[in-house]
Amino acid sequence: MRNFVFIAPPAAGKGTQSKFLVEKYGYSHISTGDLLREEVAKNSDLGIQINEIISSGKLVDDNIVLTLLKNKLTSVLEENKAFIIDGFPRTPNQAEMLTKCFNDLNVDNYQVIYMNLDYEEAKKRVLGRLICPNCGKSFNDLVESLMPKVSGICDSCSSNLEKRSDDTEETFKDRFDTYINNVEPILNYYNDLNKLINVDASKNAEDIFKNIETYVTGVK
Repeated sequence: MRNFVFIAPPAAGKGTQSKFLVEKYGYSHISTGDLLREEVAKNSDLGIQINEIISSGKLVDDNIVLTLLKNKLTSVLEENKAFIIDGFPRTPNQAEMLTKCFNDLNVDNYQVIYMNLDYEEAKKRVLGRLICPNCGKSFNDLVESLMPKVSGICDSCSSNLEKRSDDTEETFKDRFDTYINNVEPILNYYNDLNKLINVDASKNAEDIFKNIETYVTGVK
């Protein structure tokens, strides 16, 4: 199966698509955020160093992230599993580092999937987002297909739904603008490598997955 690197603006749904690939095809979902948290939880020397960096409000050095990522990829490849990388790269330099990592590990069977979503649709998804604090299911009171059957109540467990405190228009605009400003050179880089796939993320999750699914085997 083909390996994937997911790149997407806020609320595009890459977490949902990753979950679909894991459940249906057995992909290994590699999140750089998870790798950092797991290393901190181990309380290793590197984990302590990472925790100190994060606690001080600084960004973890690219070389540290890449070390964790390379170790994880090595383990996944030894198990002969296909992988999804989520959360990396976020800069052109990281993209070049990832290419070197792939070359070192003899990984060429991959595509970079950009889940394209415009500002207004992304904003609607974020500002309308509702989360069940009990079962974790998510809804949206601004997207008709994602609305709960009873306003404010979880369809699955009848708990009261909640909004995340950081789901504000100001916070979202900052995140989205920062993302768009940084992503263009990364997309150009992968397009030049003939590795880029554009996916329309404005559709419902099932239709998006059907599109992505056509690339799993490399046959479209």
